[in-house]
Amino acid sequence: SGSGKVSFATAQDAIDAVKQELADTGFSEPDLQFEAYPLNHQDLAELEEQVVQLGHITADRRKASWTEEDDAYLVYAYQLHNGIPILHQWMSIYRVMAQDTPDNAPVTAVYSGRGIEKLLISTVYQIEDTQKTLALKDFDEIAGVVEEKHENILNDASYTVTRAKLFQMVHLNEKQEYAVDPVWYFEVMEDGKSSSVTLVNAVTGKEKYLQ
Repeated sequence: SGSGKVSFATAQDAIDAVKQELADTGFSEPDLQFEAYPLNHQDLAELEEQVVQLGHITADRRKASWTEEDDAYLVYAYQLHNGIPILHQWMSIYRVMAQDTPDNAPVTAVYSGRGIEKLLISTVYQIEDTQKTLALKDFDEIAGVVEEKHENILNDASYTVTRAKLFQMVHLNEKQEYAVDPVWYFEVMEDGKSSSVTLVNAVTGKEKYLQ
């Protein structure tokens, strides 16, 4: 099993390389928060084996061999606005896309000793401040909304909030224009097994229902 460590570069080297590539491509960088995770060649070989076992690729498509030259970093960047992370539009609509995971990061890259091997930029917003001051409800009141929702579910399951985080949620308003609202994001575990997301508007205290 792989150690998860790589020696060809540091996580900061990988992040700096991605930042430089973004600058070189003329990408006007909004406020992004970067994270980098090492993937060594042994981990990648194991990952490939799992993909083969699941039938996503055939055995003959396997890479001939994995060596230290294949060690890499997976680099993710999340957009911030006034220091608060952005919940992009699809995360606030579809339940299957609502989880705050690296899969939903607007910038993802793979960096190895060969340089940047992949760079994907998806949903990044240019946000204008309206200078409007919003009064957020007390967190206890917001948490009460989540508690009441799960108390009203008629089953014997036990529910535990495992994570709560404040986001700025991008969505389309009644006029079909982009708008941004502060929202509390909760991850709720059912019987210690499956996790779901509940979003509650931080100003109104109303749940934002997911499809």
